[in-house]
Amino acid sequence: MSLRFAVLSLLDIEPGSGYDLKRRFERSVNHFWSASHQQMYRELHKLHGEGLLNCVEEPQDGRPDKKVYSLTGAGRDALASWVATPAAAQKIRDPFLIQVFAGHHLSTEQMRAELATHLRQHRDKLATYQAQNARFYRRPAEQQQKLWISHQPLLLGIETEKTWIRWAEQLLARLDQEVEAQQ
Repeated sequence: MSLRFAVLSLLDIEPGSGYDLKRRFERSVNHFWSASHQQMYRELHKLHGEGLLNCVEEPQDGRPDKKVYSLTGAGRDALASWVATPAAAQKIRDPFLIQVFAGHHLSTEQMRAELATHLRQHRDKLATYQAQNARFYRRPAEQQQKLWISHQPLLLGIETEKTWIRWAEQLLARLDQEVEAQQ
């Protein structure tokens, strides 16, 4: 259900083709909601069929016509209604945390190696988020003002990654102490 509203939200900011939408999705919403290319196009067609999106075909030289989607009044109303509905807090579902929970079945070296792998991934994700954050602040001031609330999930993502990295670094330090104590 949330893909539907992710699409409506992105098109509320700016009309675009399926390709444009997928690129915007990958740079923003994809960090907290995933969807394949096929799912995105299916959702666009479904929303258009329900009268929530307009679709205008723009001719292109040497390529098929480009379909540019935008919200209808009904689409804006549906989005506004959904946004006003309280959302339930989500629980963390991370398989790695279950592995840590059962980590006493691994050697300290195995746990360290697994944790180091995840730590690299989270550092990479933080770097991606920080690059996106820098791009946001290169936008004109009026766009920043218009999109400041849409920017908040990215800021939460940055803080989440910083917290995860700090936790993992502390755990690695503790594992190092365990190794030293065993020697």
